Amino acid sequence: MIKVIIAVIVFLTTGVSVADPIKGTSSQGGLSGFVFLPESEVLSEGYLRVQGRLNYFNPNSSPNAYLVLPMSVTWGWKDGFEIGGEIPFYLHSEEEDRLLGDITAGCAWLYETARGGSSIVLRGQLRLPTGLQGRDRGSELILGAATSTTFRLFRLQASAAYILNGSRNPFKDRISDYMDFSIGGASYITEDVQIVCAMDGNTWGDFGLSASGVLYIFDDISLFGVLRAGLNGGESYSISAGAAWTGSGF
Repeated sequence: MIKVIIAVIVFLTTGVSVADPIKGTSSQGGLSGFVFLPESEVLSEGYLRVQGRLNYFNPNSSPNAYLVLPMSVTWGWKDGFEIGGEIPFYLHSEEEDRLLGDITAGCAWLYETARGGSSIVLRGQLRLPTGLQGRDRGSELILGAATSTTFRLFRLQASAAYILNGSRNPFKDRISDYMDFSIGGASYITEDVQIVCAMDGNTWGDFGLSASGVLYIFDDISLFGVLRAGLNGGESYSISAGAAWTGSGF
């Protein structure tokens, strides 16, 4: 009986940090994860994450660089299910009359969790053609999955998605398809500092390597920086810096 009581006390004192993590960031599009590495976890029910980051990137197709402010919100709607979205604002670009980029909305469902930290999350996203033609990708339907497993202090993550692109008008323009992927890992080097390395690309020929650092200054606030080198495709390099706040009770 005493062993059972001790086990219950241990579970209650550790359950928040294991089952209901409040630390974290969001990936591109607004769902849980790192900027170039989607997560195989979702926000717990009632948790809300608000994130903003400054992204400076230099495209190969244009002589001008861009400074973008993507703002995202992620909400743990139900147990094992989150919804999110992202709105990018072009603060400095050659198209000064069109500051808004393509808006993205999506959801993620925790399909399975196994012992040892392994999990599978199914993800779906819809990109609206609110940005500028030639600069933004336009309308897209994204269906994919992310998985991970843990080796001691190192978490290996991978994701893949099938994407339908309808350009500015999916009902009139030609619909094309492609796939993208990411693979990488995350590890804590101290209690409050996490490093992330990732490789991402797609079948359109984009390919790059990224490195990130995340500093958890409080239980609910994280600061992060990302450096990505484009090895092939439309982007030569990008530098990002941002902050995320995560709270409960929503």
